[in-house]
Amino acid sequence: MNHNDMLQLKNAITLPDTLAEELVQGCTQPQKRHTRARFSRLAAPLIAVFALLLCGTTSLAYNIYQEYTLAVFWENDLSGSDIDQLGQMLANIDGVSSCRYISGDEAWAEFSAAYLDADTAASFTENPLADSGNYRLSVSLQADTDEIRAKIADLAGVRLVQNLKELD
Repeated sequence: MNHNDMLQLKNAITLPDTLAEELVQGCTQPQKRHTRARFSRLAAPLIAVFALLLCGTTSLAYNIYQEYTLAVFWENDLSGSDIDQLGQMLANIDGVSSCRYISGDEAWAEFSAAYLDADTAASFTENPLADSGNYRLSVSLQADTDEIRAKIADLAGVRLVQNLKELD
């Protein structure tokens, strides 16, 4: 509406003069922008992103605690290619979500860091866990862990299958 239209409306309506003038001025003056609306437009997406990150982190933590970790030890007389082949067979078992090779040196480093002080660990001249290489398997909770353990135990060259919690 332009100014002339407003004046015609003002004259057609019976209003006190001061109220009519305020009406004309309020309708014809440019409107001020509200910064509060801009804040609320930014706040909603930021809150949504924060909520998604929080749910994603919670979901990740939930998934970590929803898996069993098994250690699969093999016979000492297996060759390197047999150990690699065993790892491929383990990774292909249904319910196994990850399979990671742990060398004897890595097993010793983990053990000594967790259970020995630096002086005691340094006193060993040879790695006592050199023949303790293993595969670490993550098995999801939806899978039948006992069935998976039985399948692994039946594989040629497997010496021991243990839940890592049993090792602690």
